Formats: sequence, C-alpha cells, structure tokens
Amino acid sequence: MRYVIGILTVLATTALFGGGAFAEAIDKEGNSSTWTFFQKDKAGAAAAQAEAIKKLKEQGHAKVSSPASTGMDHGVYVVIFTAYEHKGEARWSHGFGIHAKSEKEAEKAAVANLKKKDKFWKPDYGYDVKETKNF
Repeated sequence: MRYVIGILTVLATTALFGGGAFAEAIDKEGNSSTWTFFQKDKAGAAAAQAEAIKKLKEQGHAKVSSPASTGMDHGVYVVIFTAYEHKGEARWSHGFGIHAKSEKEAEKAAVANLKKKDKFWKPDYGYDVKETKNF
C-alpha cells in the first residue's frame, strides 16, 4: 500500500514541476552585458538553463553563463543592476533572485547572487531593481 501511495504522490507532483533559469552574457572586461529568463513547464532547471543559454548564444554572445535557476513551476523573480568604479575602472553587474511567493525574498536572493558573482561589489555601491515578474 505504501508503494502505491508513493507512486501516486510522484505522479501527482510531476505535473506541477517546471524549470526556470537566468542566463547572462559577459563581456570581455567581465561585466554583465545582457540577460534573459527562460521558464518551461514540465521540465527541470537544467533544461531551462540550457534553453536560456542557447537563446543568448543564438544572439551572438560568446561567453554565457546561468547564474540562477529553479525547479519551481511558478514564482517571482527579481533582477537587480549595479554600476560602480573599482580601481579606476567602470564595472556593472546584475543579480538574479527567485522565490516561490515573495518579491522581497526574491530581492534578497538577487543581492546574495550579486555578492556571489561579483567579487568587487559591496553593498555600499547600491543597486537598482530592474525587473520584477511573476512566472
């Protein structure tokens, strides 16, 4: 009986999962030049990452990475942007955050993502929220 319940649980939740992922193009100076978000129902985060990366590469970007992804089928994402000077050179970067329900938590995740990706960025430099979207 437990076996049947386990199978039914897997089948019931399989239809609910999806995948979403960000991809960003990085210029030769190491700055984030553009980004995209790709979401796909009934596919995992890895499939969404592959599609997001493919989309930017098709636009001609050579250096592309996927800094944030999720296996959720819906939620909210926040994209932040910062521009600052480090050792006399202009730098700019994006941070990407995803949360199941909360825009505020997605923004916190975006700040954490920015800190992780950009070793020179400091909270004192600030950031702007560029996009908030439900998916």
